[in-house]
Amino acid sequence: MKRTLELLAIVSIGMIAACAHAPTKPGERADLVSDARRTLARMEAKDPGLPSVLDHAVGYIVFPSVGAGGLLVGGGAGAGVVYEHGHRTGFATIEHLGVGAIAGGQQFSELVVVNDPAALEQLKSGRFDFGAHASAVIVRSGVARTSTFENGVAVFVDPLRGAMVNASLGGQRIRLTM
Repeated sequence: MKRTLELLAIVSIGMIAACAHAPTKPGERADLVSDARRTLARMEAKDPGLPSVLDHAVGYIVFPSVGAGGLLVGGGAGAGVVYEHGHRTGFATIEHLGVGAIAGGQQFSELVVVNDPAALEQLKSGRFDFGAHASAVIVRSGVARTSTFENGVAVFVDPLRGAMVNASLGGQRIRLTM
């Protein structure tokens, strides 16, 4: 059983690494930026308090589509757009891995909001331990007003499709391409 879990973990990590990549071609980047704008508009329509949170943020990352799935061992990945003080400054990838009670698959949008300049610098340098500190909330009316920032970061998720049971240990890693 232990060997099977190790093999599943190795395969999952390989699949995640293969899926997550920041766009490099101008057309891919333009598509991702358009998708990020539409995603942000959809999230703001669901929670009218979100623009105020973003106005006070030092930066945020919009991941229009993050895919996740697994059975016992799971993971997910997606690409996003980085904004600092409301201006696009780069691109990002997100990868996550978990081990535990995981079953199913889903697709969701994710918004990572940073209100602490030091946390943004840590994200940019790759030194932010994202998975251990951030918990996500589902976007709905009023949630932005009551959101809490853990170590300078708040995470908002908007489910798109699928279903997944996830009571696992794991974390997320974000890599920025500025």
